[in-house]
Amino acid sequence: MNDPDHALAARHHADRASSGSHGDDPAVLVGLAQAEALLAVAAAIDRLAGVLSERNPPQPSPAQGQGYQVAEVRRQHPNAYTPWTAEADAALLAAYQAGHDVAALADTFGRQPSAIRARLNHLGAHSTSAGPTNVGTGEDTCSTP
Repeated sequence: MNDPDHALAARHHADRASSGSHGDDPAVLVGLAQAEALLAVAAAIDRLAGVLSERNPPQPSPAQGQGYQVAEVRRQHPNAYTPWTAEADAALLAAYQAGHDVAALADTFGRQPSAIRARLNHLGAHSTSAGPTNVGTGEDTCSTP
């Protein structure tokens, strides 16, 4: 039965209870009318929930969203968000001091250019997007965007 049918049945039971005819117990008819009315309301709520779920599809939780973003970044930069090792640090610093630019290092290490700049800064080799500048001189020439 759909909600208009439940509403019609509720009205029918209520009318019979108020008229007192047919020898039916009015309390039973009132109970039936209330039950039918509740079923009509439940059907309407289900219909509304369906409409709302189509309008607003469920969003991933923050944890799921973050995992999705990491997966997307790793398609282009396979080592993104993985910990640096001492060997990788040494190789990065040596390549940077040999004159390789940040973009080339990002490709070589499979990381984002911003991660290369951040790691170089962490290692004390302040970088710009153009490449090595004043490594080991103590001058702070960092211009990371």
